[in-house]
Amino acid sequence: MLSTWLPASIPDETNLLNITRAKGSYLYTVDGRELYDGVSSWWCKPLGHCHPIVTNALAHQASLFEHHIPANATNSVIEELSSRLLGIFTQMDKVMYASDGSSAIEIAMKLAYEARLLNGEQAKNHFIALSGAYHGETALTLSVCGIDAYKKNYQGLLTQNFFIPNLTYVSSCDDDLWHESDFDEALYREFFNLHASKCCALIIEPIIQGANGLKIISKDFLSRLIHLAREYGLYIIADEIMVGLGRLACYSVCVSYLGFEPDIVCFAKNLTAGVIPMSAVVINKKITDIFRYYRKLFPHSHTHSCNTLGASVANAYLNHLANSDMLIEIKQNELGLLKMMQDFSNKYDFIINPRAIGGVAACDLNLPASAISQIFNLGIQCGIYLRPINNTLYVMPPLHDLTSDVPIIKSLLTMVLEVLQKWE
Repeated sequence: MLSTWLPASIPDETNLLNITRAKGSYLYTVDGRELYDGVSSWWCKPLGHCHPIVTNALAHQASLFEHHIPANATNSVIEELSSRLLGIFTQMDKVMYASDGSSAIEIAMKLAYEARLLNGEQAKNHFIALSGAYHGETALTLSVCGIDAYKKNYQGLLTQNFFIPNLTYVSSCDDDLWHESDFDEALYREFFNLHASKCCALIIEPIIQGANGLKIISKDFLSRLIHLAREYGLYIIADEIMVGLGRLACYSVCVSYLGFEPDIVCFAKNLTAGVIPMSAVVINKKITDIFRYYRKLFPHSHTHSCNTLGASVANAYLNHLANSDMLIEIKQNELGLLKMMQDFSNKYDFIINPRAIGGVAACDLNLPASAISQIFNLGIQCGIYLRPINNTLYVMPPLHDLTSDVPIIKSLLTMVLEVLQKWE
């Protein structure tokens, strides 16, 4: 019996993979299996595994110093990273750091709330989120989760917040609804009239809702919602933890897809190429100026905030993005990923709602739960690590060599789908 209680499992889970090494897009097990990492190890490995760009940066920094207390002390490595992140935007002023995405969202929510308190807006002590939202699994982040499965057991711990209904979803950037959604302005004005006076911020996952089955939100819908939220005086918190820094072929999805800068934006998964746990909270000057004006410190401190090993790897990764064609290649392969899912949908009657954007492709399976529960094992047998979300089958592959990887992914998925066809 193993001593580790693994994430999302019962205490004595069986049928576990034993990983001995990983390289590029592949995981290798103790029993000799080579598995394509179809989910980028929970969406965080844009360069795949053991890429020399990041391992060299890690080794170099570890030879100098790996971490120091971030209170009253900084260093050139973390300052370089902050400058790089601020350079993505024009209106951002400061960067704070934490150890994971949930912690970044906690910081963002607390910052927005405390800024309201400092301005004498004590009544604004709730948040508005999107139906189907996911922002983490700590108590505060669960309170803005729009998926009941994650939070139903913890309702007694959670604060009350409000959720935007009836989102417009699309299959790709070529979907007609991408540019012109069925945005019901009267409905959402009524929603904001009812709730905005009690809320300090709107929090969004821009373009893709990850845990909600990799659903793609209409650009027009989000843009109009953000415009309305700003009209009602709400701060905008953007959760770019999954999509930012490469996954959608850009640095910031808010800037590149939606053409605006949030008041607070959070990055994590891609930030350190999945090598070191680290997240960043990038903060607009209008927020930091409130704390300046009242000369108020922000009482949030984690031991490994500003971790220097993480910052060194993040600098190496962002430097690679800036000096390679990786972002261009991701965009060029978007159509190939979409066509792959569309081809599957045309071939297999049980596949519906094919969709793709950037380095993400998904579809839904009209199959019994007994069939869907076998997908992980089928994937392992066929040589690919897959982890469906309910009835959604998706791939979120490493991004470093998509041109070579897309045909491999299609071949491996075809083997899985051929077996699943028997359950139809």
